[in-house]
Amino acid sequence: MIQRIAAIVRADFLIRFRRLSTVIVFLLLSGFAYVWIPDAASGRTLMQINGARVLYNSSAIGMGTSMLASIFVGLFGFYVISNAVRRDVDSRCGYVIASTTMRTSEYVIGKFLGNVVFLTTFMTGYMAASMAMLLVRGEAPLEPLIFMKQYAIVTPSSIIFISVAAIVFESIPWLSGRAGDVLYFFFYAASLGIVVNMMVRGGGGLARYFDFSGFGYLMEQMQRNFHTQSISIGSSSFDATKPVLIIEGLNLGGGAWATRLVSTIAPIPLLLLAGVFFHRFDPARIRAAGSKGKRGWMRNFNALAKPIVRPLAAIPVRGAAMTDAMMTFAATPFAGVALIGISIAALANPKSLPITFALAAIFIADIASRDRRAGTTALISAAPRLRENIVFWKFASASIVATILLIVPIVRHPVVIIAVLFIAAAATSLGVISGNPKTFIVLFLTFWYVLVNDAGKTKSLDFAGFYGTPAIGVIAMYAGIAIVFVAAAAMVHRARLSS
Repeated sequence: MIQRIAAIVRADFLIRFRRLSTVIVFLLLSGFAYVWIPDAASGRTLMQINGARVLYNSSAIGMGTSMLASIFVGLFGFYVISNAVRRDVDSRCGYVIASTTMRTSEYVIGKFLGNVVFLTTFMTGYMAASMAMLLVRGEAPLEPLIFMKQYAIVTPSSIIFISVAAIVFESIPWLSGRAGDVLYFFFYAASLGIVVNMMVRGGGGLARYFDFSGFGYLMEQMQRNFHTQSISIGSSSFDATKPVLIIEGLNLGGGAWATRLVSTIAPIPLLLLAGVFFHRFDPARIRAAGSKGKRGWMRNFNALAKPIVRPLAAIPVRGAAMTDAMMTFAATPFAGVALIGISIAALANPKSLPITFALAAIFIADIASRDRRAGTTALISAAPRLRENIVFWKFASASIVATILLIVPIVRHPVVIIAVLFIAAAATSLGVISGNPKTFIVLFLTFWYVLVNDAGKTKSLDFAGFYGTPAIGVIAMYAGIAIVFVAAAAMVHRARLSS
């Protein structure tokens, strides 16, 4: 049993680390250490408490970077590792596995441990990069044991939770598709806020045992030591007139060790749920799961929405882009219901614009990558000049779909068209480059989440005029970013064709 599980973990590790995308993500994560730990002379700092800068020592940098890494892994790590089972289906290795004596429990545990090893390796590399930044910008000697202690307290619970969530979501049909990707993002963001809020208000109780990110524990300790909730982590400005604070970092005094231990192991029983729903590569169950998983719970809504969208999909159109755009409505009839809902919401309440943009972005997320995932790229290659111009074709298709969905906001505020082109360009570029819709979904929803919580304070973030008409400079900036997105995707696509 142990040998079979170890074989799965080893294969998973080798497959993932032989991919170029893994190297790129690893370098990006390590590079964030440089961004998040600015030079104090620049007027910004990794951590400030009540406006006062925290001294750059092993405790401070270890605590700050481990917390940022925990939240980063919580938001993005899921999307990086949530294709382990799908990869075995696509490569048909799963059918070989199914013909062996390997038990379902062994496979699920092996994939879970593979996720743990992968995320731990990433976290270790990021920790090493953060230690290097202490040598570059630190104001005290490097103390490796104190540095690693901060990571040991904060990150294991996050790694275990994400590793379990990824395999559970992949095993349950209606959570294995786009609906699951979106649901996870909002579930994680909401749970993070709820747990932290309960803990800092003194009513943590049970919530302490589900503090998977460790952020609630950090806030509790800062509140106990400094009697404040005013703390900022990650390249923040500070008041230079206040004296520099020296902190000792996180510790496991009292019963804290028990809450951190329980929050680490609490998600593991959910693997039983994955074992119950796992299809064990049964072709019949995979086909059924595929038909459900691609749209998840939206499948029934799509069936009900077909009569509504049929007139729209039946409109005679010309051109590859328009045909592909209409195919989106034909393949996902619920988009027609979304069109009606978005139009009514935009007419009734202009403040609904953030929600309408989020819905439109979700519907255009897979336009650029669906042909590759459906295995129809060979048909595209047979069409004259279509293969060479697929980026511009998909960009036009995504723009048309987004424009139709957001037609009422566009008519009311024509400047919204630039925002539509921006999200269409981002969805196309990230879809073409990565080959799946997850990349765009997680990056756009993260950007959207930051923008909505910023509530218009940072004018450069408001790309669609959620909080007032954007300035000409902001509009021009996002138009330029859209052009860069499309150009980058075109370059990558042409490089693939020539290789």
